Amino acid sequence: MTPDRITPPEIQPMPLLHMPPAIVTETPSGATVYRYSGGDAPATRISISIEGGLAGIATPEIGALLAPLWIEGTRDMDAETIADFIDYRGAWINTDMGIRTMNLTVNALNHNFDEILPVLSGIVSAPTFPDDRLRQVALRTAAAVGVERSTTAWNASAALRSMVYGDGHPLRRETDADLLCDVTSQQLHDVYFSHLHPANIKAFISGRLTDATLGEVTAMLNSIPATGTPEKVTVPEFRPSASRRTHITMPNAQQSAVRMGLLLPGRENPDFVAIRLLVLALGGYFGSRLMLNVREDKGYTYGINAVTIGYPHQAYMSISAEADAAYVEPLIAETISEMERMKDESSYTADEIDRLRRLSLSGLAAMLDTPFTIMDHHRSSVLAGAPSDYFARQQEAIYNLSAESLAELARRYFDTSALFIATAGV
Repeated sequence: MTPDRITPPEIQPMPLLHMPPAIVTETPSGATVYRYSGGDAPATRISISIEGGLAGIATPEIGALLAPLWIEGTRDMDAETIADFIDYRGAWINTDMGIRTMNLTVNALNHNFDEILPVLSGIVSAPTFPDDRLRQVALRTAAAVGVERSTTAWNASAALRSMVYGDGHPLRRETDADLLCDVTSQQLHDVYFSHLHPANIKAFISGRLTDATLGEVTAMLNSIPATGTPEKVTVPEFRPSASRRTHITMPNAQQSAVRMGLLLPGRENPDFVAIRLLVLALGGYFGSRLMLNVREDKGYTYGINAVTIGYPHQAYMSISAEADAAYVEPLIAETISEMERMKDESSYTADEIDRLRRLSLSGLAAMLDTPFTIMDHHRSSVLAGAPSDYFARQQEAIYNLSAESLAELARRYFDTSALFIATAGV
């Protein structure tokens, strides 16, 4: 039978989605374990998050160096031995410094996970932050920071963060390249171990889990020493600047950067999920209003986007674009105009609402692809302080999308007179 290549297949509505829950337990030592078992691949991922992060670390320079140095040596293994051991077994290891936590992730095949776990235990319990590696990483990071700070994008973004977070806020601090090389191994050691305590640890385990694997992980977590004290790092309240507009002059810039910010309610607010959809409609995907207007119609920029940066009690929208200096003010004016236009329900089309709904639902569906993406959702929700029913809230908000609801949200939260605007360029 010849396939029909002319008639497009009928588009079916997305079925109701369900996020499988993670099983939550606590080890005898006090560490919290989130686990989800599933899938056919004989693989396991474990992520360990320790309270600390950018909001709890003494300086941004220590924060910039602690994560990459974390896996550069332990009491029993040097950096090269660790790297060779992990690579030979087809595993993968990564570290990062989050807002509230220091994070270590290992992906491994099940048949050699028991061999890798002792190495992971050493990295968590006895990292050494060796001097020779520290010098290399500090120089490399300082060079990268120096290059980044020379860009209009970085300067405009830093200026916006300064206005939104305000003086003294830990998340408005910027890494100083000149201070990176002053950080010592002892400082990294002291900061890390001041946070290390089983009660400060959350472990997220996913894959095709076995009882043996879970037992080994529990034993490993129970062996972690309590060198610090139990704590819960929180993001302080914003102290926004009274100034709403700033410009950083960069005479040799080829083009200018524009950053715009607007304070919004945090994740605990019942409107937060719907507000995220409003921001998505404004500038969160290629067919968004800002892309169609500012990029496609006006040609002011190659790209413009809007995202929601959320914390439990507060959030803000960040709009980013680069443009020729001559287009900066028109770009800002069109952005404000589009935000105002969204307050009118007649400005929405059925096609726009349908695009938003399909895009958002497909994003939720993608979270259900594998046990790893399912745990990614639970991990990000836990670390971000999102409500336990966050997935269901998102789905409900998506199904309730309408021109009237979006316009009402825009009228309530899109106060364009309260925008923070930072530009950098000539």
